[in-house]
Amino acid sequence: MQRRAVAPDSADSITGVTVMVTGGSGLIGRSLVPLLLRRDEVRACVRRPEAAGALRAMGAKVAVGRLDDSDALAEVLRGVYSLIHLIGGPNHPDGDTLLAANHGSTLTALSAAREAGVRRFVLVSVPGAHPEADQSFQRAKGLAEEAVSNSGLEHGIIRSTHAYGLGGLWFTAAVEGTLATPPFIVGEGEQEIAPVWVDDLAAVLVAADDRRGGLTGTWALEGPDVITPFEFHRRLAPDGPTPRRLTPARAAERLSGALGLPVSLTATEHFAAPSRADAPDAASEFGVAVTPLETGLRLTMRRAAAAGR
Repeated sequence: MQRRAVAPDSADSITGVTVMVTGGSGLIGRSLVPLLLRRDEVRACVRRPEAAGALRAMGAKVAVGRLDDSDALAEVLRGVYSLIHLIGGPNHPDGDTLLAANHGSTLTALSAAREAGVRRFVLVSVPGAHPEADQSFQRAKGLAEEAVSNSGLEHGIIRSTHAYGLGGLWFTAAVEGTLATPPFIVGEGEQEIAPVWVDDLAAVLVAADDRRGGLTGTWALEGPDVITPFEFHRRLAPDGPTPRRLTPARAAERLSGALGLPVSLTATEHFAAPSRADAPDAASEFGVAVTPLETGLRLTMRRAAAAGR
């Protein structure tokens, strides 16, 4: 296994090793992988062959295949120092697949990591995660957190509020609701949210992975602007009409038709719930300055224009 070398500019960071990212082709992975590549060799695991090209173009070494086979994953993890686990999310058709994607994938990754001799495991989770949470997504993430905490590996758990950026489902749903005729929001629209720009989440993950001298704990990350979905709608369309409130069930139906992909009731229930940090501040812990919402939205729109969206 490669050993980390102390970075010349910091006695607290460690670089020059191999890092594995599972789920690297998603919203977070697309921001995370380029940051990691500045300091480390990066491997990524993806399920779909078509997802591999962009990651390889960044410079990552990509393995394509099933991620529910711990023996196969362990082979890919040989020589890896740390694993950053991004697989999971609320958008699954039923409780079994939701649990498999969030809890089951974490169990598989942990088993493979231990077999391969991986030292460190970093998990992205959500506020409210608990093994006995009422909401099924938070419950699945809580079970995943419990498995990581009991794994015996060095670990960091980062509970992130709604992350926004190109391709993220929460942000896509918010934009779609704003552009609809008439516009709509999911749920009552009065709950507190603190959206975090995806690049800030990626920066926290890199800083957590770079920490020298051991990593153990759970932290939460939120953006600096605490608003409601109604106020977020106004940030996107300051002069537009007042949006309608849709129940999560109705919103799932509308979004599925508009986006051309199944959007689950679990996902829209998650969108309709509060999203605030509920653990020690990850940004302060790892020295990351979080981006104001107006700035993050402007940069996201600039990327959309550059991508022709």
